[in-house]
Amino acid sequence: MKLLHLKIHLLCWLLLGLVGLTACGAAPELEKEPDYYCVVCGKGPLAGKIWRHKWGLVCSDCYQSENRCSLCGLPIGKDYLKTGDGRFICKFDRTNVVLEASDALDIFNEARRDLIAEFGSGLALTYPEVSVKLFDVDYWSEKGRSDGLHKFGFSSTRKTASGECTHQVVMLSGRRREELAATAAHEYTHLWINENCPAGHKMDGDTVEAICELVAYKLMCERNQTEQMEQILKNPYTHGTIVQLLEVEKDNSLPYILNWIKTSTAPNFSTPTTTTIRTAAHRGPVKISPPRPIVWPETLKLGGLIEDGNRRRAVINGISFTSGDTRNITLANRKVRVTCRAIQSTSVVLEVDGQTNSLTLQLGEAKLAP
Repeated sequence: MKLLHLKIHLLCWLLLGLVGLTACGAAPELEKEPDYYCVVCGKGPLAGKIWRHKWGLVCSDCYQSENRCSLCGLPIGKDYLKTGDGRFICKFDRTNVVLEASDALDIFNEARRDLIAEFGSGLALTYPEVSVKLFDVDYWSEKGRSDGLHKFGFSSTRKTASGECTHQVVMLSGRRREELAATAAHEYTHLWINENCPAGHKMDGDTVEAICELVAYKLMCERNQTEQMEQILKNPYTHGTIVQLLEVEKDNSLPYILNWIKTSTAPNFSTPTTTTIRTAAHRGPVKISPPRPIVWPETLKLGGLIEDGNRRRAVINGISFTSGDTRNITLANRKVRVTCRAIQSTSVVLEVDGQTNSLTLQLGEAKLAP
């Protein structure tokens, strides 16, 4: 019987630990186990009504506490943090939260480097200087509204009379590093859109936010942050547009979406690419041509070799590789999975789609994929 109760307990722990605090009755056999102590105050062995949380069990007294961790919902005990706007962070989450602006800047720059390395220089900013700030006060939150949301970041771009851009990003403090990295990718994409979207392309708000969420999703996928990927998909921020964008990206590619931003006039991906609009200069309708389609190359080409500190980088079809990297490259007739096996002084050795025979490219040389 004791073994059966233990199995039931472990199953409940897995099923309920990720959804906050859940009430349960303590079985007599389990009260004798040394692990059955309150994770908040340490009291135990526990008896009567207890609550399960992902960090452990919570006693009835601690459950009555009004102060909860803003990240995981655990009642606040000892060794907690409190942000300037009154948010509590429990002893378990405090070791992984970002409270310093210098750390936020490092996370932002790491996200930027990873995105450019994954998707190529086309995702780089023309004006790369970005001011990154961290604020305690959640002043842009809509949490007071019945349909409100926490907005974890804000970005802005100012254009000078000469056409140059200055960028600023503000992110909320007291959040986990992986969460802040997703926010950094989202806000970085806003800056890229600010630089690259022409004045004549008026995208609707949900589409803009979904594109930024898509880039954050791709970064979390690259880093294997499955929890963050799930949060992005569940977030009602884009009113479901992120799901549509994932389908567009799956059928085409992220570069296709970036090119759509630059060349289309449609407000979203559901609108036909040929649109009729009216302008102040014309009394009648004006026909807008559809965006130019992307012409994908037929070959793999080594476009450049870069010395990056102690590492070498190879640029193949506009995508950056270090030795050992694997990336997907879109060609005219298919997508190929390319692994960079070695980077030499004037050439690279590649494995394409798992082929046993390697492919060597000299600098500036282009070859058909096997």
